[in-house]
Amino acid sequence: MTLHPLLEPDWIRAIGPELVLIAGGIVLALLEAMSVRLRGIFAPLAILSILGALVAEFTVVGGNFFGGTYQISPITRLFDFVFLLATLLAVMLSRDYMARAHSETGEFYALLLWGTVGMMMMAKGLELLIVILGLELLSICIFVLVGSNRRAVISNEASLKYFLMGAFATGFILYGTALFYGATGSTHLGELASYMERTKVGDPILTVAFVLLIGGIGFKLALAPFHAWAPDVYQGAPTPVAAWLSVAPKAATLIALMRILSALLPMSTQSHWDSIISVLAILSMVIGNFVAVAQRDLKRMLAYSGIAHVGYMTVALIAVNEDAVAAVAVYAITYALMNIGAFGVVSLLEKSQNESQTLDDIAGLGFRKPFYGLAMAIFMFSLSGLPPTAGFIAKVYVFKVAIDAGNTSIAIVAILTSIVSVYYYLRVVYYLYMKEAEDSTPPAIGGVFAKGALAISVVGTLVIGLMPTPLFNTALRAAGGLLRNQ
Repeated sequence: MTLHPLLEPDWIRAIGPELVLIAGGIVLALLEAMSVRLRGIFAPLAILSILGALVAEFTVVGGNFFGGTYQISPITRLFDFVFLLATLLAVMLSRDYMARAHSETGEFYALLLWGTVGMMMMAKGLELLIVILGLELLSICIFVLVGSNRRAVISNEASLKYFLMGAFATGFILYGTALFYGATGSTHLGELASYMERTKVGDPILTVAFVLLIGGIGFKLALAPFHAWAPDVYQGAPTPVAAWLSVAPKAATLIALMRILSALLPMSTQSHWDSIISVLAILSMVIGNFVAVAQRDLKRMLAYSGIAHVGYMTVALIAVNEDAVAAVAVYAITYALMNIGAFGVVSLLEKSQNESQTLDDIAGLGFRKPFYGLAMAIFMFSLSGLPPTAGFIAKVYVFKVAIDAGNTSIAIVAILTSIVSVYYYLRVVYYLYMKEAEDSTPPAIGGVFAKGALAISVVGTLVIGLMPTPLFNTALRAAGGLLRNQ
């Protein structure tokens, strides 16, 4: 047996970003084992690893590698940027937060880097088994990161919930993949696409396989009705981890799902599988927004709003075309900036991870800490979709894709539920500037890393909102690489 056919020329350069992140994680883990006195350099070293991976992105070679199972294209590189941006912001927010919790370790940052590698594998996999391998690498990292603060009971509980529910969802994905293989003889997306084009009669086995696959992926995305784990896990996880978990894994799962839906498109149209996607999107938007109205805990509110935002992005997935891919890419970048930024402000309110962070905790924050209050207000405006923020532009693109594809009724539901969200987002702004603080204890003072992360998020949210065209054009030019050459 020879491996030569699987190792194409320049394969090392093709996976350069992944290799940099893997190496950075190994170094961090080894330094933690050598001496606890080195903990002061862990976050800077993790940031250097992320920047090194970003530099490596400009040297990667496009094409299909490893026997045609791993694709590097402009759209995968764009999503790599989303993953690296989210991880960079999470690392910057974690420095002060983990130090206050006395739980900063090299393994913590290593797991963030290795989880990013899993997301890159999901985005680039042309083989369902590669996607699943990346998904499981990511899930293991999330499971440990959620419970990284071992002194906090709520963190341990959240970790166990994610582990049990995640294992259950993985079973659905694996069983669905096995049924696809049994019905078509392959798990390669290109061969699946060819089979779907040749087959004229719907196969019940394929429908069952699709339902199982979507059920498992729906859990990873926290789509309703598979969302029950999200509020508890977000509330129990260290806030920077919750911020990262709310954005990056969802972006990776969305691009993988879009590629899968593209391969299954002929059969999906014939068997009305797209109706399942539509129902999940509507349920997520309705349940996410209406339940968020009743939340006073900030992390639970952001968890339910995250369910709604995934619903908005799923609306675009109903139309499998280049505009939809571009709209999801723009939304993912925008969501990374505004949602991680919002969680970043919340991370400065915590006295103990076992305590809730409620609306009362941010009362008067706009006057006590003007920068944090202004940043939170901008993030809330953007999440609600008010102009001239990036959130408004992202929603416009997604809704336009739905209307152009003839899904006008779903777009109307999305618009109406988005209007509902304005209430609970602006309620946060009301507390920031129009309520006096009941507790005179000042919020934690963020260091240079935390302030830098918030500044990046604020500037990015405003710049994309004011000048969205370059980003969307870039995403549109790159989008074809996801749907072709499978």
